[in-house]
Amino acid sequence: MLRISAAIAVLTLIGTTGIGVSIASADTWGCSYDKCLAACAKAGGHYCSSYCDKQLKDKQTSKICK
Repeated sequence: MLRISAAIAVLTLIGTTGIGVSIASADTWGCSYDKCLAACAKAGGHYCSSYCDKQLKDKQTSKICK
């Protein structure tokens, strides 16, 4: 039971953190997935591919990116 609680806590923490990407670097990549990965890695982020997937999808949903 303790392991399950710990796993849930870790997953929640991962999902709610900024994943190491600063606000300034978040706007430098525009609509490019590759540039997002580079900005995330440069900012020392972890889980960059899932972060960029979500951010690009959000930008496409809000019609910022086509």
